[in-house]
Amino acid sequence: MFDLVESEHLYIHVPFCIKKCRYCDFYSKTDLSLIPDYVTALVQEIRLRSKSIVSQPKGNVATVYFGGGTPSLLGPRHLEAILKALDNAFKLCRQTEITFEANPGTLNDIQLKSLQGMGINRVSLGVQSFDPAQLALLGRIHSADDAVYAVEKVRAAGIENISLDLIYGLPGQTGDHLIRELDAALDLRPAHLSCYMLTLEPGTTLHAMHGRGKFLPMSQSDQVDLFCAVAEYLKARGWDHYEVSNFATHTSLRSRHNCAYWQMVPYHGFGPAAHSYAVKSDTEGSTSYKRFWNAPDLNGYINALKTGNLPASDSETLTLEQRRMEYVMVGLRTSMGLDIKTGQTLWQDRFLTVFQSLMGNLENNGFARLRDAGQRFVLTLEGWMRLDSIITSFIERI
Repeated sequence: MFDLVESEHLYIHVPFCIKKCRYCDFYSKTDLSLIPDYVTALVQEIRLRSKSIVSQPKGNVATVYFGGGTPSLLGPRHLEAILKALDNAFKLCRQTEITFEANPGTLNDIQLKSLQGMGINRVSLGVQSFDPAQLALLGRIHSADDAVYAVEKVRAAGIENISLDLIYGLPGQTGDHLIRELDAALDLRPAHLSCYMLTLEPGTTLHAMHGRGKFLPMSQSDQVDLFCAVAEYLKARGWDHYEVSNFATHTSLRSRHNCAYWQMVPYHGFGPAAHSYAVKSDTEGSTSYKRFWNAPDLNGYINALKTGNLPASDSETLTLEQRRMEYVMVGLRTSMGLDIKTGQTLWQDRFLTVFQSLMGNLENNGFARLRDAGQRFVLTLEGWMRLDSIITSFIERI
């Protein structure tokens, strides 16, 4: 048995969608009649799991993230029950960043009026595009007007910390078209933008269409050009490009929850298919690092918790090699880069010995630089344009 250590970061997976988008491989179901049973089971899981967590002398929860799926399909009564359970188990406070993902086509006035009063202070809207043709290709249920109206409604409800998701790199998209998309987003004055390159994930409709020759993805070189265009356009307007796909108007408005993931900080996930990461030190000074996840089975999840049992789950204890790979893969994605001191610890003081020549070559080619008096190794924009190959070069030396 691996006792959980209290974490300051919590994730709630809401596995419901009105319709599955063509690009999405996240676990979700379209049977909305199961929402009440899901919420009852979720509250039970929070209670049961909190009893097995070893309390640490820490403060309140730092972040809560409602992801999915489509969390905005939950009504105010369901949200209130979930937040109350989280508060009882983990202690929320006014400073807790509570992010609520929403589809612009599913928000309603009654729900919005209640969000801020429940403590939700950050809304992430899945806009994806302002182009009707691209929205149709992606399989979205909302229109561009719905997205604009959703931002107005969220702001009118008193929530200013608004993030917009955009997807780019669709077939035929040009740099000029992408700039128009960015301008449409900037006109809405968001605090944060997540700009994701379209990827074909196995099991998705677009992936199946590609296999049948019905969908031809953009070439990699064209994708790189668009990535560079996004980064340079937002940088020129003062945006903080703090992770490959994420931008904030100010460093204080970065997603604190996602930053915890990228810094490999422990977190707890609740709901079917939710993942967690735990770190535990024993009395002899040995530390274990473990990832575990609930089975992607909504009915099984509900039925298990009805009988007072935790849902089916799986887990893995990370090896030193896995931890080293994750340190490289997540660190190089962020503007904070690789912390040299952490690297030296992971490699028993051999990090610089192993990677000195590779890091030197990347610096000489303008793909990376040292910052903070040599304490951090950070990729430049030119390096981020070659992120996959650079990560591969590091992994080959692990």
